[in-house]
Amino acid sequence: MFEVITLLAVVVAVFMGFSIGSSAVPPSFGPVRSSGLMGVLRSALLAGIAAAIGAVIQGGNVASRIGTGIVPSGFTNLQAVIILSVASILVVVSFITSYPMPTAFTVVGSVIGTSLGFGTTIDYSSVAVIIGYWLMIPFMAILIGFIVSKLLVRFFDRDNSKKLMRYLTFFMGLFVAYNAGANSVGKAVGPLAGLGFSDSFLLVLGSFSILLGALILSPKIVAAVSFEYSNIGPRKSVAGLSTAAFLAQIGVLFGVPISFNQAIIASIIGSGMVSGDAGIGSKKLTFTVIAWVTAFILAIILTFLISSTLQFIL
Repeated sequence: MFEVITLLAVVVAVFMGFSIGSSAVPPSFGPVRSSGLMGVLRSALLAGIAAAIGAVIQGGNVASRIGTGIVPSGFTNLQAVIILSVASILVVVSFITSYPMPTAFTVVGSVIGTSLGFGTTIDYSSVAVIIGYWLMIPFMAILIGFIVSKLLVRFFDRDNSKKLMRYLTFFMGLFVAYNAGANSVGKAVGPLAGLGFSDSFLLVLGSFSILLGALILSPKIVAAVSFEYSNIGPRKSVAGLSTAAFLAQIGVLFGVPISFNQAIIASIIGSGMVSGDAGIGSKKLTFTVIAWVTAFILAIILTFLISSTLQFIL
């Protein structure tokens, strides 16, 4: 029975990594595709490879935070299954309904919920670090997005630097994809940390599943996302992606998983301040913020109820 549940936990972790590869990685190469520098398939391949490399090289800090940072004792195999199953289901619901539920919020919420349900000790100082950084991200992103956009306007002439902007967008896309893998792999494999697997194995497993998701599903998403980025223009695209990469790298160093959508949306607002156009409607922004908060709370409630019920039954 133990082996079956452990195997199920690994399978769900792979599915979670697959979902991350198909959702968190594509935005990095959306503007590359819209710039016309390369096609959808090549964009998806390069984004997937960059994300996989980032996952292996720098994914350990976030994985450690998810695995033993929030709950020092780690998780049982049953807890790992609950955490990853609920988080994955919410991600699937997000795909189907277009209701934004960032994996960072759903995974951390699931970790807290199942820990409350099973009565395991939570390190609330670690939770405070995560939530504190989440609250700082919009303000930091707006400021950084504004500064980057100002620099681009000053040093890159719109008519005479199109080719240079294309290559800048390409290298920025690689960097963002790398950081997406480094910051996101822990969401998939972190809950498996207490099950006896080596850190190296978990990071390789996570990077493989992210690469698989990027290769299989992200081409369609890259094509769709590239249309959105073409609408906001190359300057806002570069400003948004560079800001997200910078904030993700800070998260990697401190072991904090972030939502790339949160960083990109806020940075686009900051970039838009340069031209006097935020680029995002207030209704859409309000809906998105409510969705983020709801996803976090919903993950806590669902995992708590499931964990409490299983505690009673078992």
